Amino acid sequence: MYDTNMENLGEKIKYFRKTRNMSTEELGDAIGKSKTTIVRYENNEILPDILTIVEICNAFNIDFNDLCSKSMHSLETNINQNPFNTNLLYLYYISKGGIIISSIEITENNNSNYILMKNGLTNKKYKQEYTGVMECTYNTAFICLTNAINNPGLDKFQIEIDLHSKINDMYYGIFLGISDNTHRPTARKCILADKLIVSVKGLTELFENLRINAEDIKDMEKTKYWDMKTGNITDYVIKVSNS
Repeated sequence: MYDTNMENLGEKIKYFRKTRNMSTEELGDAIGKSKTTIVRYENNEILPDILTIVEICNAFNIDFNDLCSKSMHSLETNINQNPFNTNLLYLYYISKGGIIISSIEITENNNSNYILMKNGLTNKKYKQEYTGVMECTYNTAFICLTNAINNPGLDKFQIEIDLHSKINDMYYGIFLGISDNTHRPTARKCILADKLIVSVKGLTELFENLRINAEDIKDMEKTKYWDMKTGNITDYVIKVSNS
C-alpha cells in the first residue's frame, strides 16, 4: 500500500521544494496552483488529487514513489532507521584517475530517510546536488538519487552500502551510475565515512582502497560477477558448468 498519511505527504512536498530552492509561489506556478494552495498542501490542510501529485512530481523531477512511498510494516519500520548514527556522511569514489568527494545529508522523518547529496566537493564548493531516499535492511543501505536541478541524460544513480563491511569507521559499497566519459552504465567501488578526508596521505590511502585490485579480478573470474565481499556461498549455488 502507498502512504496515505496526509501529514507525511505535506512534509515531503515541503522537503523536496526546499531542496530545489523553490518558493511556494514558484511551485504553484509550475503546477497551476496558487501560493496559498501550496501552503495548505504543506500544512496538511488539504490533500492534492492524484493528477496534482503527478504534476508536483514532475515539477520536482522525482518519481511518484519518492513522494508517496509505500508504508512499512512494523518490522520494516525498525529496520529502515538510519544505521549510521549520524546525519552527515562523506562518499568517496574514483573518476577520471582521481577521487570524487561528496557529502551525504540525511533527514529522518516518520521512519523515512531523505537524502541531499552534494557531489564533487572542492574548497567548500560542489558541482551538483542530488536528492532521493535511503532504504535499509539489516545488511544493506540503498540510496537512490536524482539530479536535483535538472535531469540531463537521465542523471540518476544508486549507492549500495554493505553495513557489515565497516573497517576503521568506513563502509564499503558500490556506486552505480553513468560514466562522465562514455555516458554508459558503470559500477565502481565507493567508501562511506563520517569524516571529511582531505590530506594527501588520507586520499592516497582511499585511492588504493577504491581501485579494482588483483583479488577483485580473481573473484570476478571465479564467480562470473562482482561481489564486494566474497563469502562461502557454495551451499546454495547450483553449478551449470565445470568452469
